[in-house]
Amino acid sequence: MHVAVCDDNVADRKQMERLLGRESDRRAKLTEGLYIDSYGNEKALLRNPMQYDIFYIDMCKTEGITGTQVANKLLEIGVQVPVYMCCSDTDYRKEKFAGNVFFIDKPIKVEQLIASLDHAYEQKQNAIPRIELRDETSTQTLYIEAADIMYGTFSKRHVSVRLTDGRIMNIASDIENLYGQWAHHQTFVIASPKSIVNVR
Repeated sequence: MHVAVCDDNVADRKQMERLLGRESDRRAKLTEGLYIDSYGNEKALLRNPMQYDIFYIDMCKTEGITGTQVANKLLEIGVQVPVYMCCSDTDYRKEKFAGNVFFIDKPIKVEQLIASLDHAYEQKQNAIPRIELRDETSTQTLYIEAADIMYGTFSKRHVSVRLTDGRIMNIASDIENLYGQWAHHQTFVIASPKSIVNVR
């Protein structure tokens, strides 16, 4: 499993790295270890967040950004894995989150850490594969399920992909290339040389 820690308190971040390292060693003897990435700021975390199976977040020392904002940014782009808010100076339980946000108290207790990792592993086993859509005009990136896509039409140098919620993403691609990326979902067909449709 891939684990991301985002904490602007250096001592707390290093402690979490040690705890996760020990747990990784223990799990490696049973199944597989953990791949741990640790960040002190949200910009580095948000470069490639979809590779992770679980997040641990606490940002309370950096001016202009909070842990709540970091978690909400992850949710906005489509992160579905567990996001654990580490409650310390900030009690994140008082905040409002939409979706897969959970809470763990600092100092982190080993049994709670193990329970959170088990939770993430169980979700990973049952996860629905996601599709990455990167809009060439707004540079926005979404990670969505195949069921969120209705169809795409090619015009000039991009495919306009219409989502079920009405949004349109302009993808720098042609129909055949896009179909090649999506074919393993088995719900898409090329309806014409300039269109791809989700038949379900």
